[in-house]
Parts: sequence; C-alpha cells; structure tokens
Amino acid sequence: SKSASSAFFNKLGKGVQITEEQREAAINKGFVVSIFEGMPNFNLLFPWPEQNSEDARKEAKIISELKKFLKSKVEPDIVRGKKDITPELIEAMADFGLFRLKVPEEYGGLGLSQTAYTHIIGLLNEFCPSISIMISADNTIGAKFPVLYGKGTPEQISRYLPALMKWPSAFCFTEKDVGSDPARMRTYALRRRDQDGNVIGYEIHGEKWYATNSVWRNGEPLAEYLAVVAKIVDLPEDLDDPKKDYCFGIFIVPNASDKLNRVAIRQRARFMGMPGIFNGILTFNGVYVEAGALIGGEGNGFKIALQALNTGRIAIAGGCVANSKKCLKIMNWWGKTRHQWGGLLGEKELVGSGMLVPAAVNKFAAKAMTDYAAGLVDRKQDSRLEAAICKVFASERGWEIMDDLMQLRGGRGYESSESLAPREEAPPVDQMFVDSRPNRIFEGSTEVLSWYVPREGLDSYLKRGKPFLDKEKGNWGKKIYAAVWFAWRYLKLCFSCSPLPKNLPRKARTDLKFAEKYSRKLARFVIIYSGKHLNELDKIADKQLMIDRMFWIAAELFAMAAVWSYALKNKIFYFGYFDPSTELAKTYCKAAKRLVKFLFSLLRDNDDGYNRIIAKNFLNGRYDSVLKLEEEEI
Repeated sequence: SKSASSAFFNKLGKGVQITEEQREAAINKGFVVSIFEGMPNFNLLFPWPEQNSEDARKEAKIISELKKFLKSKVEPDIVRGKKDITPELIEAMADFGLFRLKVPEEYGGLGLSQTAYTHIIGLLNEFCPSISIMISADNTIGAKFPVLYGKGTPEQISRYLPALMKWPSAFCFTEKDVGSDPARMRTYALRRRDQDGNVIGYEIHGEKWYATNSVWRNGEPLAEYLAVVAKIVDLPEDLDDPKKDYCFGIFIVPNASDKLNRVAIRQRARFMGMPGIFNGILTFNGVYVEAGALIGGEGNGFKIALQALNTGRIAIAGGCVANSKKCLKIMNWWGKTRHQWGGLLGEKELVGSGMLVPAAVNKFAAKAMTDYAAGLVDRKQDSRLEAAICKVFASERGWEIMDDLMQLRGGRGYESSESLAPREEAPPVDQMFVDSRPNRIFEGSTEVLSWYVPREGLDSYLKRGKPFLDKEKGNWGKKIYAAVWFAWRYLKLCFSCSPLPKNLPRKARTDLKFAEKYSRKLARFVIIYSGKHLNELDKIADKQLMIDRMFWIAAELFAMAAVWSYALKNKIFYFGYFDPSTELAKTYCKAAKRLVKFLFSLLRDNDDGYNRIIAKNFLNGRYDSVLKLEEEEI
C-alpha cells in the first residue's frame, strides 16, 4: 500500500508526497526490481523476447515508405533548421499517418506496437530532430494519450480522436516554478456548478511553459487541442489552503485565439537547438471547458501524465539510439579518412580504443535496453523502471558519444556545417550537438529519474519495513517479525539463488554470474545501510549521491543481461565467440564490471557528508571572496 512508505517521504516536500501518492500502486515484478531484491530473474530476458512477426513486417513496410516520403517531401532547409515545418508538410505527414502511429486500427490508426513506434521515432530523429519532436510529442504525451489510454469515454474518443489524428496536439504541464514538482503547480481549474450543485464545467487559470506543438509561426496557435494538467478547486484560495487535498485533472482544451476562448499565446520559445519545433508559453485567462473535457475523472490528471511520460521515455531513448548510430557513422568515416602523426586517426589508441570502442558498445547496450523496454509495453507488462533506465542510459551515454564526435572532428565539428560545406564534406555535427543535449532533460531529467528508479526498486523493502517507520506504540510484535524477515533475507542473499539460463556461452555465464552476485550485494547493502540508520530512515532519501550510485549499479547489471540476451537472439548454437554481436556484448561487460566495482567502493568510501557542508557554505556565501564572486561584472 502507498501508506506503507509515506513516512519515508514525509520530510522531502509536498511535491514528493504527491508523486508518491499518484505513482502506480501495482507491485512491480520486472527485471530491474528483481535486481534490487538481489534475485535477478533472468527468465524475463532469456531467450530474447522477439517482436511479433506481423508487427515487424508492418514496421518494415512503413519504414521503407517513410524513407521515401522524407526524401521527397521534406525540404533541406527544414532538415537543417533554417526553415519552419510548413502547413503543407504537416498535412502530408497527416496523410501518411504520422499523427496516428499508435492509434488502434479499429479507430483508423496504424496500430503500431511500442517497439515499431520507437524505431520509427528513431528514424525521424536521425533524419530531422524537429520533425521527430513534433511527432513524438503528439503521439506520446499529446492529447491522444489521455483520450485513448487515460480512461476516455466512448463519447470523448468519438468527439476528439478524429481531429487528433489529422493535426498535432500539445501537452501542458511545466510552469515557471514547476519542473517535476507538482506541489508548486499554480494553474487551476475552478469547478462551475448548476443550481443543483452538479459540476457542469471548469474555468482554467494559469500559465504553462514549454508546450510543444502549441505555437505556430507569428505567434498563432498550432495545435488544435491541448492536454492541460491543472489543480481542481472550488475557490482560487484553495490553492494555498494546507487543509485541502490536491486534486489534479487533465483537460482537453481547444487552442484558439485569445478572443475565442482566452488561451493567450505569450511567446514562442526558441532554443539553442531544435530550431524547427513549435514550443510555446501559454496563458489561460479563465478558459471555460465543459465537464466532458475532463479525461479520467477528477484526481487522476497527474497519474495519467505520469503514465504518458513512461512511454515517452522509451521514445526519447529510441531517438538517442538513432542519434548515436549517426554519430558512429561519422566517427567511423572520419577515423578512416583523417591522417595525423603518421597514421589514420582511428588507429590512434586514444581515438580507437578511447572513443570508438566505448561509442560502439554503449550504442549496442542502449539499443538492447530500449528494445527490451518497448517490448514490455507491447506485452502489457510493467515497464516503469526499464523505461526510466533506458532513457537515462541512452541519453547520458549518447551525450558522451556526441561529445567524443565533436572532439574527434575538432574545428570542423565546432564550425557550422553551412560554413564548412563550400570547402569540403560537412556532416552537421554542430546541429547534432545542440539538438541532442536536451535528451538528458526531456521526459524526466537524469537527476529525477536516478532517484525514481531506486525508490520503485526498493518498494518491497519499504513495505516490509513499515513497522520500523510507524511511531505508534504497541506494535513490537510486528517489529520483531519484520526484523526476523530482514535477517533471514540477508542470510539468504549471501548465497546464490537465481538460476542462470541454459545453453549459454561460457563468457555469458561468467558475466551473468557477476550480475547475480552483485545484485545480491546491492540488496545486502540496502538492508545493512537501512539498519544502521533505523532511527532516521526518512533522511536516507535525501542522500541523493548514494541513491544515484545505486541507480547506476542496477542500470549496469540490467545492461549486462540485456546485451547478452540481445546478442544471442536467433542463435541456435551458442558457439559464436567471434560473432560481432557477442564480441560487443563481451566488450561491454568488461567495462561494466569495473564500473560496478568502482561504484560499490564509493558506497563505502566517499566525501558526501563533507561535501554537503561545503555546498551549504557555498550557498551561504562563505567562498564568495575566495572565488571572486562578489566582483561586479563589466
């Protein structure tokens, strides 16, 4: 139950408490959870869960047609971000079906699986990030998701879906003071009632930032409909009343001009990258919507938003994998073309071993993890943790690959490709660089998700430890029972208890044994650490660096299993020691094991406590004079 761990989060702020209350309550039984529990269930990964053959054929056909469409319909200036996506191109994309990729065929959509959809988003991202963002934002977190998957009624589906399949929609959550903290949300929806007290509609007030697909050229509306998350209240002053419970709703709001329904466009936001996206700052000045515009009922708006972000993270990871592939192609070409200091650049150890090999194996691992997470969605299995990990992994490692490409290209990378083109071949490294950076932020920043995953992974421990968290008297029997359970669990985790898949190559078995051993070690650490801090369990969640290390340990163990399962798929006899896939898996796991051992050493030996003091002193101005921060700027 959610109350089982509420005491653990009651000192982390209202936003964390709201997120805790709105999180999916179902018990997670996925592979990542089994890692945190010290008993990795390799049967969930082996053999590799293949994509449905009919879905794969459908995907291949659409991708073949999409490549032709993009080459024939998209102007080079749009690809380079020199020109906005045109209304004609949007209409052509609608006719192709890009705004109904995941809509079931029974409603007139293409009915693609999450796996096929993720691959198509990757293709779009590789070709033109601006188009990829428009399509991904619409299909993943736009208005279609709440209507189709947020418990939209048949009447709401028939009312909104036809229009939503013909034109991009937008999602409105972020605000000036709201990144991932729902407690600070100030946009609210006032209930409007008839004379009998029945709610007949809502009046929305507030401002939303960074609503993708919302603002057209010259400050005009783009999306026909907005999915708006707001707090539902009876009076504006209820927002600041601590006695009032938070009630979130998600509304489908027409995005018309200020004169029609008082959705005012304050500004089209421009970014250092992705120049072709239509991202806006919107003000809601008493926008009235009828009761039928509320999707999923009162109280479910934030929960629906979290569910949309889950599949959105897989799509972001797919885009990162595609961008990493594009980087690898350029790195490979440049490494075999550029001569420096008596040889090819790619043959220099700092480049070949230091850049090309990590890029290749990390791209391979990100692909395996992302496809696995997408497959979980297709099989209607819990994908929360796998989606979060693959998004963080693919964006973080993808950024490292991107940065190495920039370093490898040197001045040619930093010079704009437009400037370089008159002199020689000029891959758009400059544009790729600024376009890929936001992936570490979109759909949950790395810092937020690295906290979220261990929290979900440790859910069973929190529930078992509830008697220690409760301050009520008279529950010593429960405390003793919980203590005995944890002692028995710790003892059990000292011995191997997770069977390995059969018919694996020797190297794969060795690597999976390592993953199993260090999964048990991670679980034992959690038990011991919690026991040491039994009287201050609510403070453990504040130790974010420690939690981040736990995240990356789990992520690396997940990656090790995923790369071997992915490498061995479709192989009847596992003798492929020199098979390209198994070579990449073997190489990845060598580095992963060293990193896992290093992270465990940091769990025991670190400067976290001392650095917290230094950080507090810094914020209090103690080092301003030493660092010359008090000097006036020119």
